[in-house]
Amino acid sequence: MTKNILIPLSLVVGLIGAAFIISKPWVTIQHAEPIMVKGYAESEVFADQGSLTVRISEKGDDNGEAYEKAGDSLERVRALVDEVLGEDVEMVELSSSLSETKKLNEKGNRTNEIEYVTATRSVRVNSEKVEDLDRLSRKLYDLNGEGIRLTLSGPDFFVSHLDEVKIDLMKRATKNGRDRAEIMAKSSGEKLGSLVSARQGVIQITKPNSTRTSSYGIYDTETIEKVVKLVVTLEFKIGG
Repeated sequence: MTKNILIPLSLVVGLIGAAFIISKPWVTIQHAEPIMVKGYAESEVFADQGSLTVRISEKGDDNGEAYEKAGDSLERVRALVDEVLGEDVEMVELSSSLSETKKLNEKGNRTNEIEYVTATRSVRVNSEKVEDLDRLSRKLYDLNGEGIRLTLSGPDFFVSHLDEVKIDLMKRATKNGRDRAEIMAKSSGEKLGSLVSARQGVIQITKPNSTRTSSYGIYDTETIEKVVKLVVTLEFKIGG
């Protein structure tokens, strides 16, 4: 004998209502969750400032002779700088030093007798003529062939208007990110909402065609031509 199981109408209505209550917050949460995208922009720039440090070392029998020789070599360097960059170039003389080298005895130990004195003098050259500064560095190396003992640090090249470049990159990277977000939202049949948050990444200033990146940022100073890169992270609401 088949028995009919009667479910009270109030129970059916309660189950349907419970299902609606459970499902409703889920839909709301999904639509409220923001979409995250990254925007990218880069610019090719050219350095408009340069710096080069020349370090001269000369030997002499005593302090006076060594310092005088270093001074003569420094004047030769100054003349070459004026020849290549012009007389209005900025040259800053840095600290000078004297060091004594003692003679060795027959056992190879240092004695108190001075063998020679080394005088070191340095000058930093700053110029906006970056191409000429690069050419100057090669000419300075040739002075070693004339018996002048020198070493170079640089040249280093910098961009003085970097703040303007950064502002332009932020605008373009933000637009790039929004365009990507709109494509993603439209592809899923949704409408892109307002911006929730925006975070700027570190600036990467690299050589052309370089793939190097760093979490702390990169500032290449070796080349005149550079590429400045910026990534921003954006979050947008979906719908609304």
